[in-house]
Amino acid sequence: MTNKIYLTFLTLLISIIATAQPMRKSSSKNDSTSFKIQTNYLSNYVYNGRSDSIKTPYFYTTASLNFANGIYTNFSINYLLTPGQRGYDFSELTLGYNYAIGEKIAGEVYGSKYFYSSQSNLLSGNITSDVGFTFNYDLNYLNFHNSFDIFFSNKTDVQLVPGFEKEIQLSSGKFNKLIITPAIYSSFSSLNFYESTINKRFPGLKNPKIQGQADASILSNTSVDKKGFKFLDIELSFPVSYDLNKWNISLTPTYAIPFNKVSTTSLYTSTLNGMTKTVSINSTPYSENHLNNIFFFDLGITYNF
Repeated sequence: MTNKIYLTFLTLLISIIATAQPMRKSSSKNDSTSFKIQTNYLSNYVYNGRSDSIKTPYFYTTASLNFANGIYTNFSINYLLTPGQRGYDFSELTLGYNYAIGEKIAGEVYGSKYFYSSQSNLLSGNITSDVGFTFNYDLNYLNFHNSFDIFFSNKTDVQLVPGFEKEIQLSSGKFNKLIITPAIYSSFSSLNFYESTINKRFPGLKNPKIQGQADASILSNTSVDKKGFKFLDIELSFPVSYDLNKWNISLTPTYAIPFNKVSTTSLYTSTLNGMTKTVSINSTPYSENHLNNIFFFDLGITYNF
């Protein structure tokens, strides 16, 4: 089933590219300073082809300020909609710069800082900050896109996301524009984010009283088995964007295909009356042991001031 979907998407992408006229992407920089507010509904939070066993939809709002010289900043607030867990979950503040080299090369350089609720249980929720860049090369009929990020948590993490996309403008006018951008991306990561997140979720117990005995402690430490820079998923997406004067409506359906199960081992060390005992268990989450392809979508509306 997976292979059929993958081949169907590639056939569709190739046929669109073969029939469409080449369309040069506009410069990343703006002609003037602009400000916009965007509100989105995300049906499920998926990270590197992974999601929690319980679906985690989000409602989030982003304010963006773009300057004519290419510098931009945005701030987003994310509200979790999972029943029993509804509420503010995390925020993201980003400062970046859009660059262009000639007519074919463009991209961004950026840095982000994340702020989490004390109750947040986000899969990537132990990442405190991020610096990275994107590199886009216009191949006329196809756009080659790469993003590289360095994430900071308990340990530094690196991630590479290469892919191809094609922007196709189906209609245009002064106040309306319909664009579709079929794309295929893959994700590679060093997996430190996963290790630190599991440790955050299961931090162990410190100094509990055990049946009236002297103070005891139970500490845990989780590590990823067979560490390395691994291929984690392929994502097929078909973003559709419609501009109408100052408004924009977007829909991005995505199909994620995960690879390479990430298994973890936890060491539980207990100390009681001077005696120490360590137990090792397989702590790989159920969702990782049962990897499934995931379909999700992002629906948004934007107002440009």
